[in-house]
Amino acid sequence: MNMKKILILVTSALFVLSACSSGGAKIGTLLDETGDLGAYGPPIQNGVDLAVGLINDAGGDVTVIHADSGTSPNIATEAAGKLIEIDKVNGIVGSLSSGVTMAVAEAKTIPAGTVIISPASTSPAISVLDDNDTVFRTTVSDAAQGVVLARLAIEKGYTNCSTLYVNNPYGKGLSDIFSTTFESLGGSCGAQVPHEQEQPSYKSEIDKAIGNEPDVIVAMSYPKSAAVYLRELIEGGYSGDFMFVDGTKNQDMFDELGVAQFEGMHGTAPGAADSDAKSTFSSLYEAKYGELPSNPFIGEGFDGAILLSLAMAKAAADGHGNTIDGNSLRFVANAPGEKVGPGDMKKALDLLSDGKDIDYVGVAGDQEIDANGDVSNTIEIWSIDGGKITSSGRFESP
Repeated sequence: MNMKKILILVTSALFVLSACSSGGAKIGTLLDETGDLGAYGPPIQNGVDLAVGLINDAGGDVTVIHADSGTSPNIATEAAGKLIEIDKVNGIVGSLSSGVTMAVAEAKTIPAGTVIISPASTSPAISVLDDNDTVFRTTVSDAAQGVVLARLAIEKGYTNCSTLYVNNPYGKGLSDIFSTTFESLGGSCGAQVPHEQEQPSYKSEIDKAIGNEPDVIVAMSYPKSAAVYLRELIEGGYSGDFMFVDGTKNQDMFDELGVAQFEGMHGTAPGAADSDAKSTFSSLYEAKYGELPSNPFIGEGFDGAILLSLAMAKAAADGHGNTIDGNSLRFVANAPGEKVGPGDMKKALDLLSDGKDIDYVGVAGDQEIDANGDVSNTIEIWSIDGGKITSSGRFESP
């Protein structure tokens, strides 16, 4: 090998080493670009990019590095390892699936002491993870959604239900809470049927779900899987109603299936009532990317990136570099403090630089973080109206 080639290799290696050891503030994302939740990831990624852009326009210096979680614990764990060990990110926004987030946390982020904040993982099991105060979320737990959904089912006059749920912590946790609450309110849930992701057919699961002749089947899955069994149910002659959740709140799925079949049916998902923060975010998103999709968790992704960025600014002001921990997150998220919203990033950074306390009011709600890393935001009730996913304007807590 000649000297010129050696110099090129050495220079390249030094460049990579410099990039990987840079002291700049870095956020990683683990959002689904592929897999069962692949329809949800890109708009949430846009929300993260929007947040980082606002921070940098206000005087910050944050780099975002995106990775695909693939709706897969194995894919996401490998990607998280790269984000932490190679890219040296200071915090991660992700993942979407509760099972994936928990697998990544236990294998990578908790041992590394890296903060991860999920915009969409709603399983109640996350609240009790032994995480050394490193796992957070900007979405409300399904301990809330299951209760609100069960009350809605009773309100709509359903008495006999079945659930079809994705066989992971998200699906099982939501099905258990919904069913327990539904039965406590006088209903009967004759079948809770788990299913694996992205199978070509769900005939055996469907046979179990319709065996008790339910008047409603609750689809607690992700869009690709749900589209398969919903089509099979319809083509097989099922004549009862459906209810939906955050995992099946996807316009493309309904368009693919033919929304007329689902007209007037209802679902729930984490969501916040109209606010200045929500209006500002919508305007900013639409100006940059066009129409804001009806998919859930886009605002939660934005809030997660803002909170990580502000927590790094707090740490830097305290002389701790870009280190993020539970204390710095709660300092910027929780009262007391001067309230700031999505349009106030320069004000927020200036206040933190001056050693002042702030209280971020997010797109998805107040984002007050409790001791478990959870937030107590609301659940939105939605329906299919005129072929489109439409908010009812009702936002409830258990």
